Amino acid sequence: MTSSSESLAGVVHIAGNDVRVDHLLRQRCSWCGLTLVDYDLTRVAVPEGHDPTPATWPVGGLVLVDGNMKATVGGIGQDVKLPANACALIDPTVTA
Repeated sequence: MTSSSESLAGVVHIAGNDVRVDHLLRQRCSWCGLTLVDYDLTRVAVPEGHDPTPATWPVGGLVLVDGNMKATVGGIGQDVKLPANACALIDPTVTA
């Protein structure tokens, strides 16, 4: 494992707000719109007495997507530099 997210394969996305409509829950990249989380809540098993809300990425979190693998690689803020493989640094005509 490497210590630098810039040397990892895949694309880093910026987690947006999660949105629930009826029994569906989605979270997309704030920049390019890639779906990061997509749940049908009628299909999520929850032990009785536990919070039924499934996990989502922290809003503003940097999420590395490499095939089917997703991992948090940091957060975004005024002093955070985006890694070279961030979707926000791709040509805007591709992500618009």
